[in-house]
Amino acid sequence: MADRQGEGGIERHIENTVKVCKAVRNQAMDANVKIAIENHAGDMQAWELASLIESAGKEYVGATLDSGNAAWTIEDPMTNLEILGPYAVSSGMRDSAVWECDNGAMVEWTNMGDGNVDWPAYVDAFAKLCPGIPFILEIITGIGQRNFPYLERDFWTAFPKARANEFARFVAMAKQGAPYTMPEDRPAQGESKSELQQAQQKYDLETSIAYCRDVLGLGMK
Repeated sequence: MADRQGEGGIERHIENTVKVCKAVRNQAMDANVKIAIENHAGDMQAWELASLIESAGKEYVGATLDSGNAAWTIEDPMTNLEILGPYAVSSGMRDSAVWECDNGAMVEWTNMGDGNVDWPAYVDAFAKLCPGIPFILEIITGIGQRNFPYLERDFWTAFPKARANEFARFVAMAKQGAPYTMPEDRPAQGESKSELQQAQQKYDLETSIAYCRDVLGLGMK
């Protein structure tokens, strides 16, 4: 996320990435490899990554869709999907709780079904926009809440070209959300820190898989 700050902002990194991709274009094409660039945690908004892909060449560069990372760039994950879906090569999916606070919004990554992403609508759109692309879970929880103080003027130095209509959808998502608390049945103690972490990760994965299978109808039929 810090890459958005400083002289040149995120654009200088986008330009350098395009140069690197173009330098290996022939090798990628010869090997029948497509480079899948992720909208990483807080770096590029969807339109910025789409611009990078177009500049590098979409015949060998695509996107790794990440629904959780979209929320860290003040984007509704559905906005992110609509823009990047046509470029998708792979994915990393998790839910996010987004809610309003005094200076903007809070975001916390959650297990599937515990946040306020509209997953039934998202999955329907994913099937249409990303045929043949795997829906891969990348569950990350327990790292806490992140504040996005978009009501403060200085916040916007990192997003000088953010698009109002897309940001409005994120604000609408925050207005529909509520502060998130961890589920009471998530493991809270173990004999060691490592065992506790393993138990929590197992719980998170099993809970998310169950939601995807039982509620969203995903998986092998």
